[in-house]
Amino acid sequence: MASLNKIILVGTVAGEPEARLSVDGIAITKFKIEVNSYPGSAPSIIDVVAWRKLAETCGQYLKKNKVILVEGEIHVRSFEDQSGQRKWVTEVTANNMQMLDSKQPVPVNAEPGKNEEVFDDVEELPEGDLPF
Repeated sequence: MASLNKIILVGTVAGEPEARLSVDGIAITKFKIEVNSYPGSAPSIIDVVAWRKLAETCGQYLKKNKVILVEGEIHVRSFEDQSGQRKWVTEVTANNMQMLDSKQPVPVNAEPGKNEEVFDDVEELPEGDLPF
């Protein structure tokens, strides 16, 4: 029987990410993402964990309220807490993350005159003569 475990989420980072190293020295970053199923719905807060290089990137660049896309897999695990009770955790293990609201400056005319010559051959349309 074939199966597929893939999830893609777009939402905002809820709280500050927690970056650390595992006992083995592997980078781990845990954070929560707030997503809405549809406009006006109550948001869902989903736990996400990133490992290794992606964890380093998440730990360095993610901040509260950043809009991001996370692609990964859903994992369910259990553990015993200090009182001996079994606890269950459902989280997304991230395989990819993209920041969607980064405001990086775009160089316009970084070298004077360089971009201007690209548009020399463009024919202007008469007003009111749009192609659609």
